[in-house]
Order: sequence, then C-alpha cells, then structure tokens
Amino acid sequence: MQSIVTPFDPGDSRQDLLITRRRLVEIGGATLVATALFGASGIAHSRAADAATTAQGIAGVTVSTIGGGTKPVYVTRAGSQDPVEHSVADTLFWGDIMMEHAAFFTMLMPGPALSRVRGQAEGFQRQFANHLERLRRSRLDRSNYVAFNRSTLALVQPFANFKRANQRAQESGQLRSLVWPQFFEHTAHEAERFMRRLNQLNAGNAAFDRAEVVPFWSQVMDEHALFIAHLLDPQEQALIDTARETSETFRRIRERGASGDIDRVRRAVHDVIDFKTAAGQGIQAGRIKSIIDPALADHVRREAIRFSDELTRST
Repeated sequence: MQSIVTPFDPGDSRQDLLITRRRLVEIGGATLVATALFGASGIAHSRAADAATTAQGIAGVTVSTIGGGTKPVYVTRAGSQDPVEHSVADTLFWGDIMMEHAAFFTMLMPGPALSRVRGQAEGFQRQFANHLERLRRSRLDRSNYVAFNRSTLALVQPFANFKRANQRAQESGQLRSLVWPQFFEHTAHEAERFMRRLNQLNAGNAAFDRAEVVPFWSQVMDEHALFIAHLLDPQEQALIDTARETSETFRRIRERGASGDIDRVRRAVHDVIDFKTAAGQGIQAGRIKSIIDPALADHVRREAIRFSDELTRST
C-alpha cells in the first residue's frame, strides 16, 4: 500500500520540540496516561486533542471533519441525532478504517505462498474504496439511508468473516502470515461493532451509550498500545515500557466501564491522542526506531479521536 503522509520538515524547530526521544520518555512518565504511547509537549495538545472541526457536505447531508493528521476524522455536527447524518459520518469513518485493515493485511501477507489470501484482502480493499466513492456520489435521506446501510452491511459482514476465519487459521498454523491472531481479532471486533452501529441507525436510534462506548474504545486503545510495544525496535526499551503501561491504564478503565471517573477517562483519551499524534511525527521523521508504517500510526490516531468524539456525545 502506498502511504499518504505529510512531508516532514527537518528544519522545523516545533517538530523537534514535539518528538525528541528523550523528551518523549520524560513527559510520558509525568502524565496521567503514564506514558501513553510516546510523550509529547503541550504544543501537541493544542494541535491534536482540541483540533477544530470543519463542516462539509457529503451524500446530501452536512458532516464535520476533525483534522490533525494525514486523513480527517468524520463525525456528525455537534448535537445531531439524525440517523442519516450519523450513517454518512460512520460509513465515511469506518469504511476507511476497513479499507486500511485490508491494506495492512496485504502488506503483512508477502510471497507466493500467500497470494490467494492476499488477493482476497486486496479485493476487500477495492470494494471498500468503491463503496466510499459510491457514498460520496449518493444523496441520502430518510427514505433511502436504510437501504444504503444494508448495502454497507453486506460488504462488512464477509470481511468480518474473513478476519475471524484467518484468525483461526493463523492460530492453528494453517496460515503463516505476518498478521498476529490478535490483530485479526482486533479488526474483526471493530467490524462487528460497525455492523451493530449500522443496525442501530437503521432502527432510527443515533444515540451513543456510554456503557458501550467506554469499554469498546478502551479495549481498542489497550490493544493499540500492545501492538505498538511489539512493533518498536527492541532498543526502544523505554518506549516499549511506556506502551505497556498505557495498555494497563486502558485495561483498568475498561474494567471500571461507564461507572468510573469520566473526567479521568476524558483526560486519558486526550493524552493518548496527543501521544499518537507526536508518535506519528516521530515515526515519519525516523526519530523513533520501529517497523510501524506511518499509515498505521495515523490509523490509530484517528481511532483515538473518534473515541473522544463518541465519549463527548455519549450519555
């Protein structure tokens, strides 16, 4: 997959401030999320967790985008309970996430022995790209959004099945790719949540339930941190330790669920957005030794921003 990344300017002193490795470790040890993925200065907070939204008309409705990285995060307008708007925003967000999952599988399935399963992943990548293009050409309203969502479900369900089947194959040794079984499971979990959300919207309900939002996204953040720990160069021991501590932070949040201190959850989410944003810059600049593709770094950043948005809207 060809990554789309913002060019890094080595002469920009602001970026040096954000991503100096020693500074990453120092700040990581001092914050609430205790060293989320990587440290960042207060400058990152103003650029990431508090990024401004921009209104945009897509598929006949108005949605908002949150920037700050190589791709925007699609959300609905503040306070919207319109299932049509949420259907468009959720499909733009999750459809792109699904497309990237397929791209990551393709990258991690090299060689002729994996050509068949790699070809299947490439097929899903094309299907989601085409579906997103179809959405942008559409005009959805109360009369037809359910039908469009059903067409999305018809695409997501086979991809979720593909992920689960290959998780089992990788676990049993029938498949020998570079995809961890937990990564197959992680991505299947997200696909299944996307389907539940579309079915909820088809019933006319656009609300976010905090009792679902906090455990779901805390698990995602927990697993992101574990993935990062295993993708860092072994020499980056301090950052590996901080990633593991971040996993533990979100594991505890998940165990407490919506009954925990919601302000603590908000702070943790804002911190992890900042850390992921700074980490992406550090990875792109080659200041952090890893095998993390910049596209993956931005992928996990966008999911953290989505967590923050859903948390704000949840009741």
